[in-house]
Amino acid sequence: MTNHRLQLSRPAVITAAVSATAGLATGVAVFLHRSEQIEPHVNGTSAWLPHLVVLAIVATWFTVASRRSPFGWMVIFGPVGRPITARIRATFRSGFHPLILLRCLAAAFLVLLEVYMAWRIGEQVFAGLDPNFINNAWGGPSYLGAMFCHYLDGALLYPICHVLLRKVTVPAGPTAE
Repeated sequence: MTNHRLQLSRPAVITAAVSATAGLATGVAVFLHRSEQIEPHVNGTSAWLPHLVVLAIVATWFTVASRRSPFGWMVIFGPVGRPITARIRATFRSGFHPLILLRCLAAAFLVLLEVYMAWRIGEQVFAGLDPNFINNAWGGPSYLGAMFCHYLDGALLYPICHVLLRKVTVPAGPTAE
């Protein structure tokens, strides 16, 4: 066991919280404007088999990452940690060299993807109460199944975005890491 502690980035946590809250509000709007007519469930739309594979990948990643990281199980909070936000900041402050510009574009895309995922995770909480929202969704037609599969996708995509962000950003100064 290690005694390292991952420090969270206030801007990253606020951005994720605002995005998830906006998603919650969107989900309420979707639920309040739902159709009274329930669409029929189409067999084969639930995608449970691929999500069992995703579950194995996420579980393997978490086991390996939490054992290798000095942060232990807290590695799951890496996408909102100070080290990655310091790297992103350092990349955007590196100047206008063409390679840096490409790095900035890639970082911006990955950050926007993470913000979108936080919004989508929030949206599904209340929108998922609309039977038509989950009826033919991955994991549907039940609320719990749809939420499990969609959140599992997020549990896979966040670490992928984080690893890619570490690859495309430049190292920050030693005090930020």
